Amino acid sequence: MSERDPARPVTVVNRFEVRGDIGTFEAAFRAHSQFLRHRPGFDFLVTMRLVDRPRVYVNLGHWKRLSGLLDTVHDDTFVAHVQRLAPMVRTEADQALSVSRVLSETAAVGESTIVLLSAQAYGNPAGFEERYAALGEACRATAGFGGSDLLRSTVRPLTYTGVLWWSDGDHCDRALAAGQWQSALDELSQSAEVVVERSRHLAYERGTRAAEG
Repeated sequence: MSERDPARPVTVVNRFEVRGDIGTFEAAFRAHSQFLRHRPGFDFLVTMRLVDRPRVYVNLGHWKRLSGLLDTVHDDTFVAHVQRLAPMVRTEADQALSVSRVLSETAAVGESTIVLLSAQAYGNPAGFEERYAALGEACRATAGFGGSDLLRSTVRPLTYTGVLWWSDGDHCDRALAAGQWQSALDELSQSAEVVVERSRHLAYERGTRAAEG
């Protein structure tokens, strides 16, 4: 399927560094998220806050089809939300395709259960993706592992976002302290520049019935 096919799925990866009041941002972004959940073609969203950089939020907005996203970004309400949020944050945005997704358990909301990997492959995407799969297998052997997703950017060549999660914070702690995690991560780092960030899971919400159309 072509990356420009309007029927293909797409994930929007947004990273927000909040400039001012955290509560004001969260309220505004909450309103924006609820708007997205009602849009045709919207699938689900995941919102996280970095543990070591608590003013940085990461949101993954998953769409069943690209056409739904394209229609939404031209909607007047969407534009108004963006205009309200823009002064509050520094933003980095990307669009990506899921190339490998494993779903087992949900991650507890409110706990530090999600690990984000930002990666720039050195030139062999197949090799990187194989090593990421091996990392996922190492994680699967740990108690409480919930799943993983590997997102490949459609606009930045060789750029990936990896998402791995555990059912609760204690299981995540133990998994990251295990030798098999570090060994698999070291192997992955041979094929890409990798940044690992622990995050607190703030929200997982699916699209509404209106979004199914």
